[in-house]
Amino acid sequence: MRRDVACILIMFLMLLGFGYFYVREYYPLQTELLQYKKENMTLVSVVNELRKEKPMEDTIDIEKPAGNYIAQDIKDMIEGIEVEQVREEISITLPGKKLFPPGSVDLSDEGREMLFKIANILKSMEDRKIMIEGHTDNTKISGSLREEYPTNWDLSAKRAVNVVKYLISEVGIAPELLTAVAYGEYHPVVPNATPEGRAKNRRIVIDILPE
Repeated sequence: MRRDVACILIMFLMLLGFGYFYVREYYPLQTELLQYKKENMTLVSVVNELRKEKPMEDTIDIEKPAGNYIAQDIKDMIEGIEVEQVREEISITLPGKKLFPPGSVDLSDEGREMLFKIANILKSMEDRKIMIEGHTDNTKISGSLREEYPTNWDLSAKRAVNVVKYLISEVGIAPELLTAVAYGEYHPVVPNATPEGRAKNRRIVIDILPE
């Protein structure tokens, strides 16, 4: 009988101790966890609302190459030029009729002004190699010009070289970064069947090469 009473008393004391531990330790912790869960649900709800208001396509692409912005700056700066970017290479196409007077290899005033604007951006792209391409239409050289430049190869080469010389002497681009290349009539962008087509094929292309 006494042993049964003692067992009951021990069990009662154990239950009393567990109740004390629950009230003092476990219950406050459980209450705190429930509060954290409520706060987390609130944060999730706010984030979802922000995503609805600002779609993902409006976010900034942090991996977008800086060259993209430079290419757009050049295009916006000068009317009538074409700017194309493939990965890190930027190609700027300048109409020959704006750079050179008809039948001449010397830069026009308009051409100098155009190159000066572009070159100031080129100078900001330090250590990038720059290739100047000379292109012509398929019209044969005639008149007095033929004596000095018997083929379109010669004409396109001289025009490309004169652009390089201008960028060195008037703008201050380092000579070791520049290359002049002659393509003559052999890389047309459109057929030479019309005056408009031939005018488009007479051009200088400035290629800013990848690092």
